[in-house]
Amino acid sequence: MGNPSLTYEILLYLNSFYFGMFATCELGMLTLKAVNLKYPDHILLREACILVALCLVETIRIILGRRGSLSDHGWQVILSVFLTIPCGMGVGYLLFYQLHRLRLEYILCALMLSLQAAELFFAILFVFTLCRPPSYD
Repeated sequence: MGNPSLTYEILLYLNSFYFGMFATCELGMLTLKAVNLKYPDHILLREACILVALCLVETIRIILGRRGSLSDHGWQVILSVFLTIPCGMGVGYLLFYQLHRLRLEYILCALMLSLQAAELFFAILFVFTLCRPPSYD
């Protein structure tokens, strides 16, 4: 299977670029939908707040994960794993519960969820390798 630390770092590096594109597209699509479609005021505000919170938490999660994997600090990676839960819930909201959804959002959110699931798997493997006693063979 290889080195889980390297795979986790590669996934985080890929996600740092993908998330920038994802957030830009989602903000643009939310603006487009707000201008062209009818929204009750409280729902538009709720969706905008969820998107901004998702951008903030996902950025913190990526930064903590990259710092933790590069310096072999397990607590930063564990915190990054715990922050995957609200990030996944935010993307899940964008995927399933928005008032108006575009096909592009289905594709972008599904890719984001699959990338987060792969990162979660390799982050857990990485934390388990950090918890092993050192071998001096």
